[in-house]
Parts: sequence; structure tokens; C-alpha cells
Amino acid sequence: MRPGTTRFRFPAAGLAALCWALRLAAAPYELLPAKDARILGLPGYEAANFQQDMLSVYTYGENVQRTLLQFDLSQVVLAPGERLASATLRLSASTGFGGSNGEPMEVYAVARPWTEEGLTWQRASVASPWTTAGGDIAGTDGVPNSPPFAVSTASPADGAPVTWDVGELVDRWLEGVAPNHGLLLKSSEGNGLTFTQRESASAGLRPGLQVATEPGPPRLRVGRESATGDVVLSWRGVGTATLQERAAIGTGPDWVDSALTVVPAEGRSVVTVSPAAAWRFYRLRSN
Repeated sequence: MRPGTTRFRFPAAGLAALCWALRLAAAPYELLPAKDARILGLPGYEAANFQQDMLSVYTYGENVQRTLLQFDLSQVVLAPGERLASATLRLSASTGFGGSNGEPMEVYAVARPWTEEGLTWQRASVASPWTTAGGDIAGTDGVPNSPPFAVSTASPADGAPVTWDVGELVDRWLEGVAPNHGLLLKSSEGNGLTFTQRESASAGLRPGLQVATEPGPPRLRVGRESATGDVVLSWRGVGTATLQERAAIGTGPDWVDSALTVVPAEGRSVVTVSPAAAWRFYRLRSN
């Protein structure tokens, strides 16, 4: 496979991603949170706001704590011929209330807007309650009970960093296929970790998101229309890349530019393929 390509093959019954692009030299960004806060589900504290307090995934009995963070990605500019290479969330641990004990710390997408000053276990903002107390979230399949975007079972020492690979989530935000309402971090029974908040006087202990980009075409996203069964291929930008296809890999005809109709929609290029179509492999090439 040549650098900068993504391949997909699908039969009438489905579609499977085969490989990711080869990563090239990356350009890094170091981002601080635009906002962060913790919420506390302990009875009597569900309506309390902890805007500038520590962050936490402390979970013992009824004392369930979660952390929300949101990063402004407007400074991460994906030019034509460029895409996300990696994204890493970093928090500095505090073991003053206990360690993680290896309990999984999971990252989910927050499913609705929220404010620091109005955030509680019960409410996303002063005027907007959560649909589900403790935060409205989505996993990789876009629903609350789907797998998290990242998990860490680290048992850090006091002051040590904990990191999560959140590339898939950040890629969705940058590619414009999901709104950026930030992320929610939660854990399981027996985790006593807290983390340093963005207001800390120690700059090196503040939360951060490291984002790196690389040369290459945009990501080829795959979806399906539930009503028709049509397969929907889409990518960021209009005129920035060309869809290519072939019937087989390894041997046989070379890649050719696809004759399928490309329709611009809200800053993306969209191709719809009938589920009755023959098996094909698809990739993007940069224009």
C-alpha cells in the first residue's frame, strides 16, 4: 500500500476497513483545556459545582466522581494534503486519596454542550439538565453503551502523567463528522485517583492534549443509510482528494479514479454506493 491511502472493501452485506495510512513526519500542537471540571454523584453533592477544583475519577461506593474537559481545536488547521497523525490526552495524577489500583479509566465523548460554571452531576449548564445524571456520553458507536474511545489501566505514582490515545475521537472532531463537546473521563469501583486542573499554578502539571498532523489525504469515512442499506463514503473537504477503486489487491488491475458521483455536503465530499454493488476496494489520493 502506498503512503497516504486508506482502503475499504465491501460486499452487499457489509463493509470492512483493511488498513490505515503509513504515517509520515508529524507537526505537533500542545493544547491546554478551554474548560475542565469534575462532577460528584455523592448524595447531597449532586447539585454542587466544582469549577476550579481538582479533577477526579475517584470511585468508592456512592462517591462517584467524573471529569469533563474540552479543548479548542480551532488552531489545529488541516490544510489540503494534511490529516491527523495522533492525539494524546495527558493528565497529572495525584494519589493523595488513593491510587488507581489498575481500574480502567475510560474516555467517552460528551454528547451535549456544557459550561464550567453550571456543571453538576445533574446539569450540563445552569439552564440544561443532563438527560442521564452523571453526564450524557457517547462511545465509538455513537451511543452511551458502546465501547469507550480510550482506556488506561495505569497505576501512576504521585505527580506522574497518565495518557490516553484519543486519536479516533479527535479525528472525528477535526474531520467534522462529530461535534466537539469535549470528553468525559470515568472509572470503576476502587479507583482513588485525582488529577491536577487547568487552573494549577504548576504549568507542567496542567492537563494537555498533544496533537500531531501528517501529510496525506483526508480519512475515508464509511457509514450506512439505515433506510436503504446504501453504503456512504465521505471525506473532509471538496476537491481535496479523489476516490479510487479496484476489484482486488495484490494482483489484477491497478487503482483507477472512481466514476461514482461525488456530492458536496456541508464541507464534505459524499459518495453513495448501492448495497447491490460488487465487491470493491476504495482509497483516497490527494489532489
